[in-house]
Amino acid sequence: MVETMTEVIFVEVAASRMEMRACEIAEHTYAQGERLQIIAIDEEQAARLDDLLWTYKPDNFVPHGLWKSMDNESGQPVVITTRKERVPGIASLLTMDYCPVEMVQQFSKVIHVVVVDNQERLEASRRYWTLLKDAGFSLRHQKR
Repeated sequence: MVETMTEVIFVEVAASRMEMRACEIAEHTYAQGERLQIIAIDEEQAARLDDLLWTYKPDNFVPHGLWKSMDNESGQPVVITTRKERVPGIASLLTMDYCPVEMVQQFSKVIHVVVVDNQERLEASRRYWTLLKDAGFSLRHQKR
């Protein structure tokens, strides 16, 4: 059992809204004065998120950047990566993918995106819920 204070939230989203929802979460986190690490599924999604954060709300910019390695220190409020490593100094994680328990416990808040209209991803998220619950995390579910 993991002794942790990590808050884990599973957020439902349609596949077509996944990246837009990530931007909304990033905007909300930044507005609260917190930093956020986003783990994209792959480099293409990371690039799309990077582009979308520049344009999705022209009147409300969310400072962000791409993070490639531990050598690349980033002070950006929102950091997008594909690497399953914690960016130093960030306590909140938004994951479009699945992170090891050891990584999840390094954050105070973890948001996992559940794609409800893709059966394979939905089943994987259910298995991930069970894995994290069995590891001792307190989990919460948020509908769209």
